[in-house]
Amino acid sequence: MNTATSAIDLARSALLESIPADHVGKALDSVVEPTEDSSVTITSYTFECTSPGYPGWYWEVSLVEVNGQAELSVSEVNLLPGSAALVPEQWKPWADRVEAGDLGVGDLLPISEDDERLTAGFTALGDLEDLSDDLALLHPAQWELGLGREKVLSTVGLERAVDRWFEKLNGPRSAMAKSAPASCGSCGFLVAIGGSIGQVFGVCGNEFGAADGQIVATTFGCGAHSSVRIENAAPIPVVDLVIDDHADAQSDSSDVPDYVADSISIQDDSEDFESDEMQERQEVAAEFAMKEAVEAIEAATEIVELDNLDADESEQDISDFYGDAESDASEESR
Repeated sequence: MNTATSAIDLARSALLESIPADHVGKALDSVVEPTEDSSVTITSYTFECTSPGYPGWYWEVSLVEVNGQAELSVSEVNLLPGSAALVPEQWKPWADRVEAGDLGVGDLLPISEDDERLTAGFTALGDLEDLSDDLALLHPAQWELGLGREKVLSTVGLERAVDRWFEKLNGPRSAMAKSAPASCGSCGFLVAIGGSIGQVFGVCGNEFGAADGQIVATTFGCGAHSSVRIENAAPIPVVDLVIDDHADAQSDSSDVPDYVADSISIQDDSEDFESDEMQERQEVAAEFAMKEAVEAIEAATEIVELDNLDADESEQDISDFYGDAESDASEESR
């Protein structure tokens, strides 16, 4: 039997003792590992990993051969990621994983003793006893107002804060600052802060400003600057209208603005239209009233004629009656 083949079979058998057969694929490669002892040879054999969820991974079995011994020994079995394997990010300590904004209500964020953002402060005059007479060794930040704090900002911490604030929305490079009429350094709403940092930063105190209650650079700015004024002038020129009813219609109106002349023309046309419509209505009403009057007169005339006719007929009847009576009387007298 070939020695290489027997070594591969031995490595596969070592895998199958603890790994299901369907999770072990074909043999891939073999590598001889360097050792300090020349009498010992370590060879690593790799196999494809077919386990679900582990694409790109491979099995590695290390066999040890000692000079003078005929049999190979299994040293270790490992599951290792290949170049295309899906692996988690490199582990980072908890302190290195915390980012700005992660701190929540009730959370505690301890600092390390060697935090470069801080330097030792002085809580009492006794802290100066061990120092030499040359106080120039002290950091300027250690002499700021507020002695009694255990830690104060170091130069590194101060520079980081300045860089961070400058790059935020309230810095001079923001779009708001570039379009502002003036900077915060000349604004009456800027609340000054102490220390050396107060020369370049302050707090906005304008409730209508873009950064009320926030740290702003003195070179920042917004449209709510205290120097902003609005001129009380009409945006469109207004001409006082003087209308003379007795003016000649043909008078020169070249001095009157076009929009005023147009409004007067529209008003005149409207008045002419209303006048014509009223006159037409009056003529129709008069014609209707005349017609009714004529009909009433004709009806009254007809009634009078009928009355006269009836009177004539009655009178004729009476005459005929008395005439007949007289004739009868004369005949009787005869």
